[in-house]
Amino acid sequence: MSNKTKVFIIDDDKVSVEKLCEVLSDYPDLVVMGSAGLCESGCDMVADIKPDLLFLDIELPDGNGLDLLGKVKASSANTYVVVFTAFYPKYKEEAFEKDEPDYLLKPINEFELNKVIKRYRRYRLLSTGNVEKLPDPQPPTKRSEVFTAATYTSELRVMRLSDIGYFRYSKKRKVWEVVLADHSCVQLKRGTSASDILRYNRQFVQTHQSYIVNMQYLFFLGQAKCRLSPPFDEDELPIGSTYSRDLRSYFQEI
Repeated sequence: MSNKTKVFIIDDDKVSVEKLCEVLSDYPDLVVMGSAGLCESGCDMVADIKPDLLFLDIELPDGNGLDLLGKVKASSANTYVVVFTAFYPKYKEEAFEKDEPDYLLKPINEFELNKVIKRYRRYRLLSTGNVEKLPDPQPPTKRSEVFTAATYTSELRVMRLSDIGYFRYSKKRKVWEVVLADHSCVQLKRGTSASDILRYNRQFVQTHQSYIVNMQYLFFLGQAKCRLSPPFDEDELPIGSTYSRDLRSYFQEI
């Protein structure tokens, strides 16, 4: 029991709760501790149980589930919250502003649920420091797994995608830099634009006018900053308002 993920559900739709419980029972490392159909009782039970994983509906009889996010974090700071609703598109801007980490649409799609569970497991491993259990990046086996670019000194450099954490723009030299897994930087040829980098591979997504992240390493999105997984876990990248919604949508698809 102590090694299992404690799951709690706040949702007044009994059919959805039963279906979710049924699907979650297929995961041997998860155990559903219970459910609540109201904001008030759900908040009290979360404070008591301190679940690792919480599925939270938005439209509840006694209020908006999103208003519980602050209380959940206050009483159970490490709980991973998944907004579980049929109305997410209606509330997505409010959910984003409240820094909700994940969501799952009703009716349940088991493939999408599995992606949520994978993201939760990755978050859990990183937050508990068990980084050695994360899969190691694989060496490139095909052209799409390397990044080839001309450098500031006009040399041609081939880098594995798995070694690239992010790109940042150097205002001093007016060039883009590649930040690698060994914490070294490669300065790209002057004239290389953000569009040139983004066109190279769909894994590269812009977070800010001066930053482009390799989505392979992105594991948490806040309101103004995002965090990366090791070996880039000491780096926080800013999120510009122009890029936040597209970045959020892309992150949920991983």
